Amino acid sequence: AMLWILIPGLFSFSELTYQIAFGVEVYLFLLAGLVCVYRIAGTYIEEPKRLCDLYIVLCIVMFDFIIDRYDIFPMVMCLVALYFVRTERLSLAWVMIALGTMTKLYPALMAPVLIIYLCMNGRKMEALKGVGICVLIGCITMLPFLIADPGTMLMFLTYHMDRGMQIESVASSVLMLLGYFDIIDIGYIFNYGSDNIYGAVPDAVAGCMLYLMTASIAATYVAYGSKVRNSDKDMFPRFNAACLAVIMLFMLVNKVLSPQYIIWMIPFVTVMVLHLESEWKMRSVIVMGVMIGLTQLNMIFNYVIVGLGEPLTLPGILILIVRNGILVFILVKVIQMILKPGDLIAEHEV
Repeated sequence: AMLWILIPGLFSFSELTYQIAFGVEVYLFLLAGLVCVYRIAGTYIEEPKRLCDLYIVLCIVMFDFIIDRYDIFPMVMCLVALYFVRTERLSLAWVMIALGTMTKLYPALMAPVLIIYLCMNGRKMEALKGVGICVLIGCITMLPFLIADPGTMLMFLTYHMDRGMQIESVASSVLMLLGYFDIIDIGYIFNYGSDNIYGAVPDAVAGCMLYLMTASIAATYVAYGSKVRNSDKDMFPRFNAACLAVIMLFMLVNKVLSPQYIIWMIPFVTVMVLHLESEWKMRSVIVMGVMIGLTQLNMIFNYVIVGLGEPLTLPGILILIVRNGILVFILVKVIQMILKPGDLIAEHEV
């Protein structure tokens, strides 16, 4: 991530010019993602511009987070990786997955999905080559930090391991509702750059989240592997669904669910809509729109009106309950696309 933050600084001489340069960098990444969406859609439908419109709209409604964070960079790398997988340029796909992982950890979740797909279809050497590419890029990227200060090289991991239950997480929204009605005792605190809850029950739940997340992601990999063995169908829709499922599990079965994490879903949701039956296309867009709208409402109500570190009111808690419920619903449907794709995925003439 430091590279993408540093590059605008090379072309700026003040805070204002840095913001402009960073905005230009973000725009170029968004444009690269748009090209990939167009080309992926072009392999399935005659009017790929319609899918590009969805990508543009999703980026616009999340633009305040896109321009204020660096999540856009790994997001576009994931989208480029999807394009290279679709066009069978797997070495380049591995490069993008590795670069995305070095920018932010979650793109690494795509790697096992691709490994499983290749191994289950008799392409073990390609999978091994991909692992080698990722290891090489990872070592090259981490080498400067290892040389400069090896003691702090993995501080980003320990930092997040030590965080508490952030208020926007799925588990926290339920715990806050219980706390509001005095069923359990919880407190609110601002630390680690976010509003968190604490108490005997929240702390106990926080200690379990890593194990639950690991188990649920592993189960999804197993389920995906059982469905792709020696398949002669177009496996790209299921590959995309599996990537989205494990990334959403990483988001939802977690102590932290920051609003910018929604950006991570954009590449996979855009491609998912391409493959849905016509009756589900508009439904999925509406569901995503409501979920993003509630995410924006949460920022206004719980952060601007209520304030940082303050106890949430019942309306604020209910906003998060409904938003997180929609995210869980989306996850269930994505998993359904892995297990029973015929129920949701349309047949395309390729």
